[in-house]
Amino acid sequence: MKNAIFYYYNLNPITLIKRNQRFEFQIGQTQYIFLPCSFPLEQLFSLYQLTLKLHQHHIPVHQIILNKDRQLVTFMNQIPYILLQVYVSKDTPIIFRDILQFQEATKDISVEGLSSANWYELWTQKVDYLEYQLSEFGKKFPIIRESFSYYVGLAENAITIVKTINQPKTTISHRRLYMHSTLFDLYNPLNFIMDSKVRDVAEYIKDCFFHNRNPMDIIQFYFQYQQLQCEEYQLLFARFLFPSYYFDCYEQVIEHGHNEKELLAITLKNGEYETILKYLYQQVLYHCYLPEMLWLTKNS
Repeated sequence: MKNAIFYYYNLNPITLIKRNQRFEFQIGQTQYIFLPCSFPLEQLFSLYQLTLKLHQHHIPVHQIILNKDRQLVTFMNQIPYILLQVYVSKDTPIIFRDILQFQEATKDISVEGLSSANWYELWTQKVDYLEYQLSEFGKKFPIIRESFSYYVGLAENAITIVKTINQPKTTISHRRLYMHSTLFDLYNPLNFIMDSKVRDVAEYIKDCFFHNRNPMDIIQFYFQYQQLQCEEYQLLFARFLFPSYYFDCYEQVIEHGHNEKELLAITLKNGEYETILKYLYQQVLYHCYLPEMLWLTKNS
């Protein structure tokens, strides 16, 4: 692999560190990662153009490096690879302020050709597919059978909300940010997607909750210091309502053979999570309309 990197990129790494299919190396003070990338070429070109634009605004996203043939992709054993020059330490965990700072720095960057999420279509298709999976394979998973309808109910409530919302302004967001995501993930262009700025906020805070960190302080901080449009408040609540955390674990069980008891770490926290939802529901109602949800107003 060293010879290939030298031939295609005129870089001569002394040591390669292999992590799964990724190869990491450093030349001087500059870090690189050579990794597989199956993105469509058009999408990859849009990301490349975006990284150039972000660097013009002094935003240190990782740069996609062209090979000697001025191509984005280099095929190794028929597998497409790209080379990233890493501008931010890949091992430093992010904190919530890092997300807000990234959003502030990129809020006025115009983007063309980057994929954008349609929550209504994606969530509807997701629920339909998971219901089909359950009908085919669910008999041998008692925990899933007992819990699935509750989470589909949450998802359907979320879908009802987003169905009527006009899409607000989109910004550079991430496919998923977790509590244990790093600055490498935050500035990795392969993780970028166009979406509402509340996407990253909601997913990060949800993951904090399921890693036993009480997220109430983050939520209160966010409401205090961030100005949101009405549609953004609604989308934020819908994003919290949609149980991506359960569906992610569900897929690991059904498709990848994980032990379904992993779901217990989620299902046993239903009551605590509903407390968060009730708080959010009331806070969002101060700013805009939400459909009446009696199960979130009783005993509150």
